[in-house]
Amino acid sequence: MQDQQETERGDAGFSDSLREIEGEYMRLGELYEKERSYAQGLSEVFKAMQNEVDTVVQIKPEAIGGPCRAAYLVSEGVVVVFDMNGGMASKPLYALPADVIVSIIQECAPELHRLLSEKRRMESNKAMSMESVLKELQKAQSTFKATKRDEVILDQETEEADPAPKAEEKAPLAESHTAPPEEARKEPAEKAPKSKNPFAFIGTFGKSGAQQDSSPNKQKSPPARQ
Repeated sequence: MQDQQETERGDAGFSDSLREIEGEYMRLGELYEKERSYAQGLSEVFKAMQNEVDTVVQIKPEAIGGPCRAAYLVSEGVVVVFDMNGGMASKPLYALPADVIVSIIQECAPELHRLLSEKRRMESNKAMSMESVLKELQKAQSTFKATKRDEVILDQETEEADPAPKAEEKAPLAESHTAPPEEARKEPAEKAPKSKNPFAFIGTFGKSGAQQDSSPNKQKSPPARQ
């Protein structure tokens, strides 16, 4: 009976150990998954920053964790290693061990920071130059618009101060060309026609309107007797 109890206790202890091992294994797998995820994220971020400066960053051999003649971090986040015999091997940064990834990033970070700062200054100078040119062009555009606006206002004021002559005001001028003045029409009628006879009578009639005989042979009639 006692042996049976000891056997049961031993089986229970063994089962608990197996469950503990299984738990540790699962947690270890989760950590591996996190490392791969973090390695992928670090590689992507570092690759994007390196592509921004588009240059190769040299890595010290000590950061690789093994003997090598030279090592470089090239574009697309790839690590190129030259061994002591002159052979070359390349691996993506995320495929390396976690400690090597962290060591390479720590090694390349200062140089990458310097390159990014230099490029930022260059882009800042370009932006400032473009901003200065844009301000000058906007100033010229504003001046041009103001000039055009002043010209339009000046034209409107000129039209209001000196309007065009109306059609009815031109009518008298047209009549003066077609109809002669009244004095000009009467002048030919008032002139007396010239006579061809030099002895023609020129004088006036009597008050009664009867014409007086100016013949020298005619005698006056004797007065009537009373």
